[in-house]
Amino acid sequence: GNSGFIVTGAVGLGYVGGLEALWLPISWFIGDLVYWKIFPAKLNANARKFSAVTLSEYLSAGLTGVWVKRLSVLMGCVLVLLLIVYTSAQWLAGRKFLSSIYEFSDVTALLFFSGTIIAYSAIGGFRGSIYVDTTQAVIRLIGTVLALGLAVYMVLENTTDWQSHIAMAGDGFLNPFTMGSLWIYLAFIGGFAAAAIGFGLGQPQIVSRYFACSSPEEVAQSKWIYIGFLQFTWLSMTLFGVLLRGLMPDLGDPEEGLGIFFKHHFGAIVAGIIFADVYATIAATSNSVLVATAQIIKRDIMSPLFGLDKQKSQTSYFWVLVIGVFSILVSFVSTQSVFSAALGAVSLVGAAIAAPMIIKTFSFTHNAKSLTATLMVGFTGGLLWQQVGLNQIFNEAGIGILCGLVTNYL
Repeated sequence: GNSGFIVTGAVGLGYVGGLEALWLPISWFIGDLVYWKIFPAKLNANARKFSAVTLSEYLSAGLTGVWVKRLSVLMGCVLVLLLIVYTSAQWLAGRKFLSSIYEFSDVTALLFFSGTIIAYSAIGGFRGSIYVDTTQAVIRLIGTVLALGLAVYMVLENTTDWQSHIAMAGDGFLNPFTMGSLWIYLAFIGGFAAAAIGFGLGQPQIVSRYFACSSPEEVAQSKWIYIGFLQFTWLSMTLFGVLLRGLMPDLGDPEEGLGIFFKHHFGAIVAGIIFADVYATIAATSNSVLVATAQIIKRDIMSPLFGLDKQKSQTSYFWVLVIGVFSILVSFVSTQSVFSAALGAVSLVGAAIAAPMIIKTFSFTHNAKSLTATLMVGFTGGLLWQQVGLNQIFNEAGIGILCGLVTNYL
C-alpha cells in the first residue's frame, strides 16, 4: 500500500497544504475500514474456489462465450496502461530524491533507480517480491521514525524561527478546517474513501496478496498490520512536510523536501540511511507492480489471444523488462507531480475495476458481456469526471464505481 508517493507526494502535500492535508489519509482510513469489513476474506475464499491468480481470472470464473476473452483482454489492457503510469510515478519519485540529495542529473537518477529495480524484479518473481517487500517495510518504518523525530527535534531547537516561517505560510496553514462547508468535507471524505475501496479491489499487486494467503482467516489477521503501517507512514510524512515548511520555507519543489532536508542538515551517514529508506519504499511498490503487470500480460492478454501456456514462467522476465522500459519512457515525458500521476492512475483503476469486482464477489446477476460494459463505462465515467476537474470535489473512483454498478444492473 506504500509507494514513492509517501516519501515525495505526502511530504509535498503537507508542505503546501498544511494540516488540512491530513484529511486525505483520514478519508482513506475510513474507506479502508469499510473495505476490510467486507472484502479481503471474501476475495481469498472466492479466489480459491475459482482457482484465480489474476483479477481477470477472478472475474471470468464460471462464465462462457466469446465475451469472456474480450473481458479478459480489455481488463488486462486497462490495467497495464494505468499501471505503467503508476510505475512511472515511482521512477519520478526516485529521480527527484536522487537529484535533490546527490545532485545526479535527471537522466542518471532516473536510470539508476529504475534500472536496478527492474533488474531484480525480473529475477525474483512473485515469491521474491514478498520477501523483499517485508524487508523494505521494516526499513520504511525506521526511516519514518527518523525523519519525523529529527524534524520535531529541530523545531524544538529553534521554535521562534519556525513559528515566524509558518506565519508567512498564511493564517490557515495550521488550521485543518478551511475547506468550507460541511458538504465539501463530506464530498471530499466520501470520494477518497471510495478511492481507498477502489484501490483495494483494483490494484493487482494488492489483490494478489489476498489471493495468495492460506485462508480467509489469515487474510483477516493482516488487517491492522496493513492499515496501521499505511496510516502511520502516511500521516507521519504529511506531518513532516508541515514541519518542514517552517524549517525550510523556500523549497522550489516540496516533493524533494525529504532529500533536501537531510542533505542540508545532516551528514552522509544519516542521509545514506534515508536514501536506503526512500529506495526501499519506491522499490517495494515498483517491484510488486512490475511482477503483477507481467502476470496480467502473460495470463490475461497473451494467453487468450494466442493460446499461450499460462504456467510458463520464463515469459515473465521478458514482460517485466518491457513494462519497465515503457514506464521509464512515460516518466521522461511526464510533466505531472508524483502526487498527481500516482493518485490519478490509482483512482482510474478503481473507477474501472472496483464495480466488476464487487459484482463478482457478491454474486450479483451478471455475465461476461455485462461485466465488460461495466468496466468500460466505469473507466470512461471516471476519466471524463477527472478531465473536467470535478475530481477536485469528489474522487473519480466513486463516480466510476457508481456508473459501473448501474450499468451492470441495467
